[in-house]
Amino acid sequence: MNTQAKEFRESAQRYTADLHHRDLIQRGLAGYYVKRDENKNRFQSWQNARDTAAEIKWDAVNHLDRYLEEFVSKLEARGVKVFWARDGHEARDYIVRVARENNVHSIIKSKTMTAEEIHLNDTLEKEGFDVVESDLGEYIVQLRREPPYHLVFPAMHLTRQQISDLFHDKLGSEPTNNPEELTMIARRAMRKKFCEADMGITGGNFAVAETGMISITENEGNSRLTASLPKIHVSIIGIEKVLPKLSDLALFLPMLATAGAGQQLTCYNTLYSSARQQGEPDGPQQFHVVLLDNRRTQLLADAEQRDALHCIRCGACLNVCPIFKNVGGHSYGTVYQGPIGSVITPHFRGLHDWKHLSQASSLCGACTETCPVKINLHHHLLHNRRNAAQAESYVSERFLYHSFAFVMQRPRLYQLAAKFARVLEPLRRLVNGTILDPLRPWTKTRSFPSMARKSFREQWRERGNASEMNPRMDEQVPVEDVSHSHNAPPISFRSDKAQTAREVILGRIREALQIAAPHPVSAVQQPASPQKWLPRVGPTLDEQIELFRQNAESLKAEFRVCADLQEAAQFVRTLAASNGWKKIGLHKGEMTSGVAKGLDLSKVETDAGYALNELESCDAGLTECEALVAQTGSVLISTVGSGGRALSVLPPHHIVLARRSQMVPDLTVALQKAREKYGDKFPSILSFITGPSRTGDIERILVLGAHGPKKLTILLV
Repeated sequence: MNTQAKEFRESAQRYTADLHHRDLIQRGLAGYYVKRDENKNRFQSWQNARDTAAEIKWDAVNHLDRYLEEFVSKLEARGVKVFWARDGHEARDYIVRVARENNVHSIIKSKTMTAEEIHLNDTLEKEGFDVVESDLGEYIVQLRREPPYHLVFPAMHLTRQQISDLFHDKLGSEPTNNPEELTMIARRAMRKKFCEADMGITGGNFAVAETGMISITENEGNSRLTASLPKIHVSIIGIEKVLPKLSDLALFLPMLATAGAGQQLTCYNTLYSSARQQGEPDGPQQFHVVLLDNRRTQLLADAEQRDALHCIRCGACLNVCPIFKNVGGHSYGTVYQGPIGSVITPHFRGLHDWKHLSQASSLCGACTETCPVKINLHHHLLHNRRNAAQAESYVSERFLYHSFAFVMQRPRLYQLAAKFARVLEPLRRLVNGTILDPLRPWTKTRSFPSMARKSFREQWRERGNASEMNPRMDEQVPVEDVSHSHNAPPISFRSDKAQTAREVILGRIREALQIAAPHPVSAVQQPASPQKWLPRVGPTLDEQIELFRQNAESLKAEFRVCADLQEAAQFVRTLAASNGWKKIGLHKGEMTSGVAKGLDLSKVETDAGYALNELESCDAGLTECEALVAQTGSVLISTVGSGGRALSVLPPHHIVLARRSQMVPDLTVALQKAREKYGDKFPSILSFITGPSRTGDIERILVLGAHGPKKLTILLV
């Protein structure tokens, strides 16, 4: 047994024996199941939405070279520096080089599993950089010097008491069991880090080829700040994250939120297209995108398992996996846990050392059933087992597998073996679970089912149905050798010494794609727009306003319809007086200027730039917007129409002004209007804001987030 397999077994045994730990995880996920199902039921057809998402990802991955080149060309046209990294070593070296060339000292980093995959933090710390995780859950496990426990919920294995003790020890805070107070402790500690950081590092959930934009989804606002305040923004993403069109996000953003966290839409969904552009008041001076291969092209070359690259890292398969819920995320020993991790880790890190993960499965199929992009996960676990047996196996394993296959292919021998096992069962019961028990790997922790007194065939004969049986059933049936039927010929990548990394990666992709992958079988004709499957929206403006109100208020946002701008101004004055505001940030827009005119407050106008400490000390940020989305209760803002990147996320209260004409029914229309308005000349960011900042990183209790505004007020004029 190799080291990784031994550590997995020891860790799994330890966690399964810890009933308190198992109870904590399962209680934490109980609320997720309720909200997930509630939001799935809002879809007109969740299953058809899955079919459509699977089709889109199949198209993206099976034409990956074309979409990657389109994505990169759009970014580079805006001055973004794109680096192609063949492996983690090249990616780390590039990021360190950028930091050194720009005299970076402090780095703030939002959650990115791709950076965890290449152990970026360890490298940066060894190089002398101060690196702080900005996501609350990631920050907690960083303080504990632990890896993330879960793809989406990094600290879900910790109690609030453990977090309180950690903050008391590391940050000197007073002990508390109140989740929101713990969140505010982290907020105070990290706010200074944001303001001091020279470089911000993010990941990316999706890379939109059509527009050359990176989509990042989050709940706290930490990624928005990470990509806004430092002078350098670096985004590191796997090459498989591509989506063909901007409109695809209308489907993938709500599906990611529903499957991953049981939400209708996460709080912040932001599209990044460039560094700070001319006329924008803030944002980084440089934007670097690192495209990582790191053996993804080897998985691409396996046509049978290529759909594992469709994964959108929602974590849904972990949440339903009976193995994960009992052995815990840290047992896996790798950044990608659960069923998806067990499928892709042997490809990314080597079959020899990681083949044991594919055995850590009940093969119940719950992972495949819940996957929003319909990855054939539990069958891929079987594929990995087969590949491991073919590539390398112990003599004892080969003997057992061949013996099993020999018996199963010979019905009469199988019947004889079943009768023999039935006779010997009383003897096995005497040694049950002991070292003499041949089934001890199972029976030492679980009960083994008793043999039926009569087989199905015997009962069938007794009921007089023998004549209906297939007369050939007792004959030996030749079995086709399928051991290689689903495996494509092995790819042997060409020597790449004289090629650039870009040429190498694209060459690997094209070579891999010479082998066709199975096309997803869909029972429905894919619609031109995903709106056919998404939650229904009424056709009239009044219906849409009412739906927006319901969605916004359910997310703790305040929504008010005002007769005119004067009424909106009066409402803001009342807010300022009741909350004791002294300073407000805003930009020069027709609506913002009209509302701010009557405010007897100190004002920070962001249009021509601003001092960060001045904006940070504002009590509220007053902005306009691009659109309001009835379907999700979201506000769409941009750096052009909303006073820059930080104005909507840094002050503790965000006030949004919108006109009735800006109400749109759904995400598809909002994205379409943005596409029509900007063409290829997008502002540096577009962001859907859905409620005030929130987090569920402390015992999965949804509370105020650690970074973004505590309150969101939307005034419709």
